[in-house]
Amino acid sequence: MKKDNKEVKEVARVISNTMERDLTKVQEVLDLDLNDLIQIVDRLDKSDQDEVYSIMINNELNNFKSMSIEQFKSVARDVDEITDYYASKKEEFDAVIEEGDTVANDILFKVIGKNGRKLSLPIDISIIKEYCFSTELKEEQFYDALMWITLRYIAISRCISWNKWLKEYEKNKELENNSSN
Repeated sequence: MKKDNKEVKEVARVISNTMERDLTKVQEVLDLDLNDLIQIVDRLDKSDQDEVYSIMINNELNNFKSMSIEQFKSVARDVDEITDYYASKKEEFDAVIEEGDTVANDILFKVIGKNGRKLSLPIDISIIKEYCFSTELKEEQFYDALMWITLRYIAISRCISWNKWLKEYEKNKELENNSSN
């Protein structure tokens, strides 16, 4: 017996809409270019640039204060995959990425208290620029590294949010399945 044509059409419509929505998200991600974001900040004077990075970085760090190292570890691989994607789009950005990752993790681990280390917030961008970056990073790359740190922190936040949502979704799905049995 042939299925109701309406049901088949609805399944095809749902799948097509889901693919379209998901592919739109991929296209949006492909269009994100760190250079565009860096250029927006570069138009400002140095003190305003520092303030922009201070706001972005400290906003994310404030969200991490109650995060555990286990939560970070649960998303670290996903964060690396996200940042690796952007790293692959940037030529001659290796020093910025390496320094940015090192500094971002060091600050993050201090904020969440890994190994008993502590850092009070807000963190001053001038401290990061002066004490956290190695001499291998050129002065003109400091702001690129700060943008990289911001990207990394936002990726961590999104991955943690995604994991929370996914766990809740799976829990609700399991409850639905159990109640329908």
